[in-house]
Amino acid sequence: MDASERQEDRSHFDAWVRGEPAGFTWLYDKYKNRVFAFLLRMTSERELAEDLLQETFLAALRNANQFDRNRSFLSWLFGIAHKRAIDHFRHAKVEHEHQSDAEKSVGTRIEAPDDATSNERMRGLVSDALETLDPLQREVFLLRELGDVPFKEIAHMMNCPINTALGRMRLALRNIRKELEKRGVHGVH
Repeated sequence: MDASERQEDRSHFDAWVRGEPAGFTWLYDKYKNRVFAFLLRMTSERELAEDLLQETFLAALRNANQFDRNRSFLSWLFGIAHKRAIDHFRHAKVEHEHQSDAEKSVGTRIEAPDDATSNERMRGLVSDALETLDPLQREVFLLRELGDVPFKEIAHMMNCPINTALGRMRLALRNIRKELEKRGVHGVH
């Protein structure tokens, strides 16, 4: 990339940051295919790559003050795209681990009142109930039940007051009980 092309990118970037749609359109049209191809190779999922492409451009705008004007816009954009993809994979891995842990461990903490109900069925029902929870409730529940993390630490990790963490746990437990009752499992405490 020559100096004049870098200058042209910077000029359009500055226009974009000032709120001029033409600056964004020009940069997006110029680089969307290259960044999308990169993301598609990283993820192997077209829809996910499209979502990450949008997130990349939004992150570029939000972090405009971090753009090093001595670098090329494209290399900076690729750095953001890479970070978005890695963040996605980390999040997906954590979600998978939580789900796997929930399937393995949560069911052992809840005794089925009906002896005919197998532990495997109960774990499946609890796992399904967990999926219906608000993400913040699910996070507190999993941290507490699977990780045995004290509420004080949960509150610190989630950047909320301890009473908020406790409240989320109460809601999670109540909502899990409701979901289990809908599925015919009663008497879970």
